[in-house]
Amino acid sequence: MQSPDDPAPPPREAIKGRGSAENPPNRFERLHYLEEPEAGEDEEEPARPRTLYLRDPSRTILATNESPDVGFDASVNPYRGCEHGCVYCLAPETPVLHGDLVWRPLGEASEGDVLVGFDEHPTPGRTRRLRPAVVEGVWWSRKPTWRLVTARAELVATAEHRWLRARSRRWIRTEELVPGQQLRWIIDAKRAHDDCEDATGPSPVHGAFHGDPDPVVAIERTGVRDVVDIQTSTGTFFAAGLATHNCYARPTHEYLGFSAGLDFETRILVKEDAPELLRRTLASPRFEPRVIALSGVTDPYQPVEQRLGLTRRCLEVLAEFRNPTAIVTKSRLVARDADVLGELARHEAVSVHVSVTSLDPELHRRMEPRASSPRLRLEAIEALARAGIPVGAMVGPVIPGLTDHEIPGILAAAAGAGASFASWILLRLPFGVAPLFEAWLERHYPERKGKVLHRIQELRSGRLNDPRFGSRMRGEGLYAEQIESLFALAARRAGLARRGPTLSTRAFRRPAGAQLALFGSDSSTAS
Repeated sequence: MQSPDDPAPPPREAIKGRGSAENPPNRFERLHYLEEPEAGEDEEEPARPRTLYLRDPSRTILATNESPDVGFDASVNPYRGCEHGCVYCLAPETPVLHGDLVWRPLGEASEGDVLVGFDEHPTPGRTRRLRPAVVEGVWWSRKPTWRLVTARAELVATAEHRWLRARSRRWIRTEELVPGQQLRWIIDAKRAHDDCEDATGPSPVHGAFHGDPDPVVAIERTGVRDVVDIQTSTGTFFAAGLATHNCYARPTHEYLGFSAGLDFETRILVKEDAPELLRRTLASPRFEPRVIALSGVTDPYQPVEQRLGLTRRCLEVLAEFRNPTAIVTKSRLVARDADVLGELARHEAVSVHVSVTSLDPELHRRMEPRASSPRLRLEAIEALARAGIPVGAMVGPVIPGLTDHEIPGILAAAAGAGASFASWILLRLPFGVAPLFEAWLERHYPERKGKVLHRIQELRSGRLNDPRFGSRMRGEGLYAEQIESLFALAARRAGLARRGPTLSTRAFRRPAGAQLALFGSDSSTAS
C-alpha cells in the first residue's frame, strides 16, 4: 500500500454508474484473467460492465456475529456482498488432524482430504460431536500474522482466525486473545480414536468431542508471511490440537472467487429462497426471538430488489412472527414497504436507519452512483415518519477531510424530514478496500487525497485501518474527539436522540400454520 506522500500511478478513468474503476486480482487466486477489448472497441475507453445476478445456493439464512460494535447478533442477507473482514489463515507447517488420526502439515492439504472436524453450531444444551470434515478448497496467500503460544501448542495464524473458547460456546479471534484465556484442545489422537468407537463408513470420525482447556501463554505479532486458508464441509477442524474455525461460509466476494473491485458491484449473489428459509428458522422450536438485522453484509434494498422483492417477502415473514428487525439502507425503496414496517411498528419491533453520507449531489454521484440521491433518502425518511415508523439517520461513513464538515447539515435535514434519532460511523478501509479508496481519491479528488489519507491515519494510530473493536467505528485521538463533539452538538440542536428505540420480542409468536409446515419440510435446512 502506498504512503500518502508516495507518487501515485495515473488513475484509471471513471466508469459511469460505478464507484470503482479497478478490478484488482483476487488475493486468494493464483490466476487472474484479463479481458481483451473486442474488435473495434477503444482500448483506452473503459468498458461499462453489466451487473450479473448469480444464484446463492446457501441453505441457511441467519448470519451471526459477536461484535460489540453493532447492535445485533443475527442478520438476514437476501443479497450477498463484500465484507473484507475474515481471513482464516494458518502457517503451512501447522499440523492438522486427518480422518485417519494422523497429524499432517496444513500446507499438504488437498481438496477431498478428510480431516477431523466437529459441529460448528451444536444444538443448545448438547455436546459438540466429532464429524468428518471434507476439505472443499485450499487457498495460499501472504498476510500479516500473529504467533499464538498455549500450554500445549505453538502456531502462527492471521488476526481474524477463530478459536473455540474452553468454557463457552463462542469463537474468539487471534487478535483478541490475551494470556490466561482458555481455548478448547483435543486431548490427543488416541482420545479421538476412543471417541470414534461408533464409527460407520470409511472415516472413523464420530462420537462426542471432549476437549480440555488450554491456556494462552503468549500472543504477539510476527510480520507478513505465507499462509494457507482452507474450507471444510463442517466449518471446523483441529490445528495443533486446538479447536478452530475455517472460512466455511466465505461471506466476502474474494472468498467467492471474485474481486473486491468491480466484481463487488457487478456480481451479486441472490438468495432466491431467503423468505422460505427464514420462515423455517423462525418456526423452529429451537429459535429464540431476537433482533434480526436486514442486512448485515450488503444493502437489502439493492436495485434488483424492486424486481425480485426478496427483502419485502422477508419482512412479511418477520411481521407474521412479530420478530423485531432493524434495517440499515441508503435506498428510497424502503418507503415502499411502509405497510409491512407499520405492522412491526405496532409491536415495537422495527427501526429503520437511512444512511446519508453527503448532501452534495456531485460528491454523491461520484461516491454512490447507483444509490438513491440525498433528496430521495430524505423523502424516504419523511414517508416512514409519516407512517409512524421509527426512523433515523445513519451519518456514514464519515470521511475525514471530505464529508465530516457536513454532519450538522445532514442532521438538520434529517430532523426536518422527520427523523427521531441519529448515529455515525467512521470510514473503514479493511484489506482490499484501502487501495480501491486511494484510487478513487486520486481519480476524483487528487488535490484532497493527501489530506484525507493523513486524517485517516491520524484517527487510526498511523494506519489506514484499525480492526480493533471499539476503535474501528470511531477512531482514536484528538480528531476523533472533535468529530464526536461536532456530532453530539449537531444532534442536540436538531433534537435527535443518539440511539434508536429498544426493540421488543414480547409480541413474538409462531403461527400454527408455520409450525405445522415443519412436519412437511426438511428441517436440516433450517439455521
